[in-house]
Amino acid sequence: MTPAPHPARQGPPLAALLFRPGPGLAPEAHRVARALLEDAARNRGGRVSSAENGAWRLVAAAPALDMAHRALSAVLHGRDAALLTEAVALPPTAQAPATGLEALLGAVPLERLLERRPILGFGEGGAPYPVGERVLPSATAIDAALGARWAGAPWQAHAWGLVARRALAFLPESKGALHLDLPPEAMPADPPGTLLPVLPPRALARSPAGRFGIDGPGAAGLALIDPAHLRGEVLHLPFDPALVALPDGFWAALDPARVVLEGVAETAALSWGLARGIGRFAGPWPSRLLAARHRREAAAG
Repeated sequence: MTPAPHPARQGPPLAALLFRPGPGLAPEAHRVARALLEDAARNRGGRVSSAENGAWRLVAAAPALDMAHRALSAVLHGRDAALLTEAVALPPTAQAPATGLEALLGAVPLERLLERRPILGFGEGGAPYPVGERVLPSATAIDAALGARWAGAPWQAHAWGLVARRALAFLPESKGALHLDLPPEAMPADPPGTLLPVLPPRALARSPAGRFGIDGPGAAGLALIDPAHLRGEVLHLPFDPALVALPDGFWAALDPARVVLEGVAETAALSWGLARGIGRFAGPWPSRLLAARHRREAAAG
């Protein structure tokens, strides 16, 4: 077999994923595992080589290894095979600092590139409780990781999509529903478990099949559309005083139960949302309420 071209040495630190089949592994599973490794090398950058006793070795950067490891784990679950991760020592001349956009992002732990927004709901007696979490690429963290060289809007948009896909490949843990911001082209056909993909408003021009949420639109966009035809299981709407001018009939047609009101910084905005039938909130004020609840629970032991 001819190895795939080796990735440029300007990328993030490399590592290796070793697939080692046991004597009881079916030939079909062996072939599928090899195909997954070759696909990761071809589409994500890397190099696959054969080793002794039918083993295969993928050398690549962390994002490609993460995706390959998750795919192989799902295929090999309970089967006679082992997956091992190894460090790869590079020659001294190859240890130049990462400079490419993908390399710079790949060198930063995923969690540091994400923003988490707890989502607040209300239970019996009006007690606040967490109903989920919105997770999205952090523009601030991405900007800090890339620096001035990659400050242009096209580069930032490309970086946003890379981080979102990385989060989808290695889903962050979340209590309750996980609302994960994704570009429409990365939306999974069948989102697993409690994952709800949150898509940008442009996705409404050609609404995808399956469950999804929408980031927005803002107050100006809402005033121009028929709320009864606005697709999306969940609508993350940023709080704006202009929302107050929308008639009560608008909210009835929209179905306020779908809404997560974002950017709630004070109790007045929360009260306004509750009066419109909205029951889920995110922002500084809901985060403080949830933090206070957590402290009370911790004190109660």
